[in-house]
Amino acid sequence: MIKKALMLFLFFTFLLTACSDSKLMNFVGESKNWQVKYTVNVFAEKSESSKVTIRYIGEKPVPKKIKYTVETATGNTGGETPLKNGVLVTGEDSCSGCSVTQKNEKITATITWNDESETIILKNN
Repeated sequence: MIKKALMLFLFFTFLLTACSDSKLMNFVGESKNWQVKYTVNVFAEKSESSKVTIRYIGEKPVPKKIKYTVETATGNTGGETPLKNGVLVTGEDSCSGCSVTQKNEKITATITWNDESETIILKNN
């Protein structure tokens, strides 16, 4: 019984120590029509996950579909997709063995809809 309790204690201690090394960053930006949030969770020196949230804040009717690109120093993500209630939340992208996002990195988001386009600079807050 003591052996099992000790093993569980060591396992959870290791798990909590490994999780404490992660770093969560939120890069945000806003334009006349859009709010963009790029959330990055860096787990290790070469491992991270990220997701994008885009919200329409314009005064015209909500576009049915947008095309978006988010560019970082290590790569880009994007697509063409419909909005749900004026919001797009992507699934989490993750990489292992990759270059990770830095806290002072310049990130840009470009959104195109209905023959209009805006580019937004995202800053870590």
